[in-house]
Amino acid sequence: MNSLSKHILIADDHGVVRYGMMLMVKDLMPWAEVSQVGSFNEATECVGKTKVDLVILDINLPGGNNIQMIDSLKLLQADIKVIIFSSYDERMYATRYIKAGAKGYLNKEASSKDIKKAIQSVLSGGIYMSEVVKEIMLNELLNTDNADNPLSLLSNREIEVGQLLVTGLGITDISAVLNLQLSTVSTYKNRIFEKLNVENIVQLIDKFKI
Repeated sequence: MNSLSKHILIADDHGVVRYGMMLMVKDLMPWAEVSQVGSFNEATECVGKTKVDLVILDINLPGGNNIQMIDSLKLLQADIKVIIFSSYDERMYATRYIKAGAKGYLNKEASSKDIKKAIQSVLSGGIYMSEVVKEIMLNELLNTDNADNPLSLLSNREIEVGQLLVTGLGITDISAVLNLQLSTVSTYKNRIFEKLNVENIVQLIDKFKI
């Protein structure tokens, strides 16, 4: 791997997280170019202007916060690689984001060794999955019951609406963020509550394991 030709973009709204990740990238690839942004709008601006080999992307990024972020980045650069870096439980979210085009999923509690391994694997053309995620993917291939992941009942759009609901946003705010009609958001909310068998946001938060 030629580090001199690599450009890594770290997209996270917490400065201390970006700084820590930058140190790990530099330790692994001292001559790589590393950029940092704190919002998805800044991420797309960077990717739209310059070649980026890898984006280390937080799920809960201002201006994004949805699974369509991956497609948006790929529309700007078709061969761009994305590693999701999130505090969300990988057992709940990893396979969904990998199926959507991410090349890896890392929990923010992952060790520096695993983070470096993921970066190396993805930049070398592979896909990084922890042993837990590999087992989940295998179970899905074998059609094993996935009842331990209630979010598997939800569509990608329902996941997006649910993520915004548990952050405290109301129907009107979600309508603006996702550019959906109020009635459509209400329908999604009702479907989510019905599928997950919850009656309020507190119960929904428990289901989403945030």
